[in-house]
Amino acid sequence: MKRNLYSLIIVLFTFAGTLQAQPGYQGRKWSVQGNLMFLPALTNASYGREPGLTTFNITGEATVDYVLSRRTSVGLSYRRIRTSNINDYGVSGVSKTKVFSNAYGIHYRIYKRKNGNIAPLGKYFQWGAGAMFNQVKKPEKSSKPVDFKTYSFRMGAGRNRILYDRLILSYGWEFGYMFTGLKRDGLVGATYYYKDDAQTMAQYRLWRHSLLNLKVGLGFLAY
Repeated sequence: MKRNLYSLIIVLFTFAGTLQAQPGYQGRKWSVQGNLMFLPALTNASYGREPGLTTFNITGEATVDYVLSRRTSVGLSYRRIRTSNINDYGVSGVSKTKVFSNAYGIHYRIYKRKNGNIAPLGKYFQWGAGAMFNQVKKPEKSSKPVDFKTYSFRMGAGRNRILYDRLILSYGWEFGYMFTGLKRDGLVGATYYYKDDAQTMAQYRLWRHSLLNLKVGLGFLAY
């Protein structure tokens, strides 16, 4: 009898340990989220507006994440950027040349080892990479849109809170560095900024957009 009781206790503890080790908050591994990303526009005017202390460049982002273990997850992201060109301003101080970008990325997160934390709950560190499909449109009707690609490396940190065992409230920051798709230009940055080249100005503009972003988001545990 005692032997059977001991065997039952061992089985119960093993089962409980298996449940505890199950990845994902309450066993849910998939999550979907929408984020707003803010870049201060003090020296980098936002779309259709002049630079200023209370002006921000705002980028929308949608992400899908999958939990790999109690402390790690992997995800995909999509961003839509709509802005104006840099150093191409008229009398009003607002650029007439428009820049658009569809950015696709992949990221990997490591969650902090802390009692009670389980992915996607808690503080995390993240890094990843992405590809950006961009377009420049000049105001002249005779000008054709110019398409070009760029690539980016990203890293950052944040924190997820779980509300009502289903909703995700997220906030954090991200640093990004963008690489050009043009061999003649090398890395994107001030060194490769040409005043009379709309495409290179657009690359420099997007490079500045990627440098440092603050973000806040809301999502849900899907499955």
